[in-house]
Amino acid sequence: MTRERKGSERYATLPARDLLPVQVSHLRARFELAPQSYLAEAVARMTNEAMEAWEKQHGIERVRPGEMLVTYQGKNVRLPLLDPGTISRLGELRVEAVKRQIEHLELERLQAENPAATVQDVWQLLDQGELARQRGAKGQGFLPEEPISADQLPQVPRRPEPADPPREVLTLLVSKLESDYGCKPAQAEGLVRTAAEIRAWCCPEVSELQPGQVVWLAHGTHRSRRTDPRLFVPVVLTLLTPEEMEHPPSSRAELKRLKMRQLERITAEAWRQDGVLTTVDLEWILHISPGLIRELLEAYQERFGVLLPTAGTVLDMGRTLTHKTIVVEMALQGLSTTEIARRIYHAPSSVDAYLRLFDRVLMLVYYRVPEKAMHRITGTSPALVKEHLELAKKHFPDPDAIKNYLVSRGIKVEELASGV
Repeated sequence: MTRERKGSERYATLPARDLLPVQVSHLRARFELAPQSYLAEAVARMTNEAMEAWEKQHGIERVRPGEMLVTYQGKNVRLPLLDPGTISRLGELRVEAVKRQIEHLELERLQAENPAATVQDVWQLLDQGELARQRGAKGQGFLPEEPISADQLPQVPRRPEPADPPREVLTLLVSKLESDYGCKPAQAEGLVRTAAEIRAWCCPEVSELQPGQVVWLAHGTHRSRRTDPRLFVPVVLTLLTPEEMEHPPSSRAELKRLKMRQLERITAEAWRQDGVLTTVDLEWILHISPGLIRELLEAYQERFGVLLPTAGTVLDMGRTLTHKTIVVEMALQGLSTTEIARRIYHAPSSVDAYLRLFDRVLMLVYYRVPEKAMHRITGTSPALVKEHLELAKKHFPDPDAIKNYLVSRGIKVEELASGV
């Protein structure tokens, strides 16, 4: 029982990856509403219901966060990788039970187009590991020949644009907010337009996506500790290319290659759209274990020297080696700021900032400042200081080596007094 509860806690953030909580968070932030604002939730719910009814009448179809668009029997079908009602039960049901319920919903969507559809059709699109049972030839590699070039990916951030709800919808909602919640007309109109704007941002129209793509709510790359954790940004991820849909893996070796391609592609696509995926996101989207994700990421970095952008490496969320430390290692190996920035999916200015922090730690080491004081002087965590100290010990055997490096960085270093 305890073990299952811990397993469910791993996925505790998934229910927040839905339209309503994201709308509420953005409304609270933009209009400076209370943390538990019933008004924000009421506005979001009413706007969603009214817009969904109006769009249904006019034949407008959107892809919700957590849905994948596929072409099946010649028609567009949206498969729910996440379902709000089902995913909210993670605390009371076993994780596998929740996954099977969602799988049943996915099968129902396919059977609505073809009653003969089976769960194997779902597995071919979303959980290929259930089909690829053969081991395949030994020694088959799973890494691509060349690393992906993020700059060549077509995805760019979808920015929220001012929404213009139909006049009859806007008038009805503004009137209701005035009478039921005491809102002033201008405030009510602003709230409704913002809720509609966030909805359109998070739920692109079907025509905006290609088959095989998923809409997902990810952590923003500019997230800070004071940011509401539910201020996610929507990203469009290519889970399957047309070729991959036509030729699913038939062996475990082919499956591993597919998962490597998917992992490389969706992390780069998310980053191009100002988002980063957590290990839980990747585990849920790709239907693979955290251990395999870690193996693929480490093998990719070792082969290409490229750190794929995840929440653990970009935002230091999780237990992975911090990207700040990796930046220093790359710089000490002779890589330029531009090359490092490309390899870790960061801005060159961020790379320079990390290197300046290492310079400060090195100066403190050179002048023999106690370790306990270093994190206060630098304004960083003791853990990060410790990582930098380990790098200093690894690369600089004596004070002269530190001095020479700092001088090469354009830093003036005064001689240590004799006997100090």
